[in-house]
Amino acid sequence: MRALGSIDMHDGSGRRSGGLTVAIVAGACLLAAALFAASTPASARAAAGQQTFTIYSVATDEAFLSMSDDRARGKGNTPFGNFKDTTTPTKQSGAGPFAGDIAMFSFDLYKDANLTTPAGSGVFTCQYNFNENAFCDVTYQLKGGTLLCAGAFNFNAKSFTLSIKGGTGTYRSKKGDIDALPAVNHTQRLNVVLN
Repeated sequence: MRALGSIDMHDGSGRRSGGLTVAIVAGACLLAAALFAASTPASARAAAGQQTFTIYSVATDEAFLSMSDDRARGKGNTPFGNFKDTTTPTKQSGAGPFAGDIAMFSFDLYKDANLTTPAGSGVFTCQYNFNENAFCDVTYQLKGGTLLCAGAFNFNAKSFTLSIKGGTGTYRSKKGDIDALPAVNHTQRLNVVLN
């Protein structure tokens, strides 16, 4: 008597070459189906777990700290300029900002492009390196908490991206990105994606 569910394998000459059980084949099919089905809900859950929103920012204040006195103390040829001693005049090309300079920018945030509904405020604290590029630590104070961000970019760029490092309140332990794009009347559209 054959075992229930066995399949006879033949080599074409009518002889049996071995048997596979239906249970193994069915199990493999069920496992493959389960893996396929599990992949779809996981990606749907990841997309559902994302939070996206758009806010608009407009600059309200700027403070600039020139570190030229620190550079003047340098002796010899340095990447910050041609300083042979403290009496040699600074020879730097361009008007700056130069490496080591610091700038702070304040922003008002709005929920709409018409800037009628306030959404919070933002502060950029930026330290410049070479070629007028800067690394900025950014905080956005919104209803429900604060987003903590960072990014490296040139302020002459029309758009840039910030990385969200975390936050407070409802934004605690959140990660993600903010894409800043130019909008009307010297504003920026901030597309926020939180994971």
